[in-house]
Parts: sequence; structure tokens; C-alpha cells
Amino acid sequence: MPVLAEALRHVGHVTIRNRGTIGGSLAHADPAAELPVALLALDGKVVVQGSAGTRAIGAGDLFVGPMTTALEPTEILTSVRIPRPDAGTGASIVELARRHGDFAIVIAMALVHLDGNGRCDMVRIALGGVEGAPARMEAAESGLLGAEPSGAAIEAAADAVAAGVDPIGDIHASESYRRDMTRVFVKRALAQAVERAKGGVA
Repeated sequence: MPVLAEALRHVGHVTIRNRGTIGGSLAHADPAAELPVALLALDGKVVVQGSAGTRAIGAGDLFVGPMTTALEPTEILTSVRIPRPDAGTGASIVELARRHGDFAIVIAMALVHLDGNGRCDMVRIALGGVEGAPARMEAAESGLLGAEPSGAAIEAAADAVAAGVDPIGDIHASESYRRDMTRVFVKRALAQAVERAKGGVA
């Protein structure tokens, strides 16, 4: 799954990557971190164990707010499960940060699979750094399903994502800047995912 390695290159610096853990990043749930976005886009889940037993939590239900997950105080994350995408799925993650290694202002990740006619039969778009928690952009995804991923279709999907987000504003970027950069980076992620899908390279 090469896109995971691609995502991890954006995480901090070598020392941070060597000391941190995938599960730790997911449980920390920083909205500007790369791994929560990757888990959402890849439709993964975590397994947690606590005094009441073991349960699995899908990525869509795991992140409930800034630095907040659905884990109970008595639970600990024990494993991460990510299904392998179908062969021919193109995936891409792109990021805007002030400097390499900083937390992201915008993260956009896209997965695209094309049918035999070159039309999208699977699309996933996930964002980080934009809202208070990582988010899937399912309305924009549905607009691409069944469509040929032309430049115009990709641009329309990026516009739909930008229109559908509720961006935060902070010392790093205003709400309007985050919205504009969301449009730009979703377009880049989708375009690269489509090219990789056409080439059969994830």
C-alpha cells in the first residue's frame, strides 16, 4: 500500500517517525495529522480492548471532534486494520504546511478505481487540517461515481468539497484561505489518483 508510505513522509521528521506509532497517532486524533486522514480514506478500522471486552470501531465513527475519539476511558487501541484496495486503485495524498514536518493546514487524500469503461466505480476523498476532525467528503464522492474523471469532473468535485466544508480559522490560516486551499489540494489529489488508477499503480 504505497500511499501509506507517501503519507508518512509528511509526518514530522525522522526522529518523530521513529518514536511515534500508528495507533498512537490515531488515538491522539489530531485533526491535522496524516494517519487519521489515511485511515478514513482507506476505510480502515481500529480494534480496542477494555473492561467490557473487545470491539472494532470504523474510521468513520472513530473521530468525533478535535483530539477526541470514540474510545472509552477504560479502553486501549490494540490494532489497526486496513483492507487492501482492489487492484488498479489509484491513491494520492497531498498536503499544505508552512514547513515540511509542521502540522498540516490542509491534507487531501483521494482513492479512485476505474471500471472497464474508464468511469469511476469507487471514489473516496478525505480531509485533514480543515475542520475540527478528519472528514470524508461523501457528497463530492457520489458526484464522481459513474462519471469519466475528466478535468472538468475533477474540478467540479473539488468545488463541491470546498463548498461543503466548515473550515476552522487560526493563527496558521483563515477560514477562507483553508477553503480555497481545500479546493486546490483536493483537485491535485484526485488528478494524481486518477492518473495512478489509469496506470494501475497505487
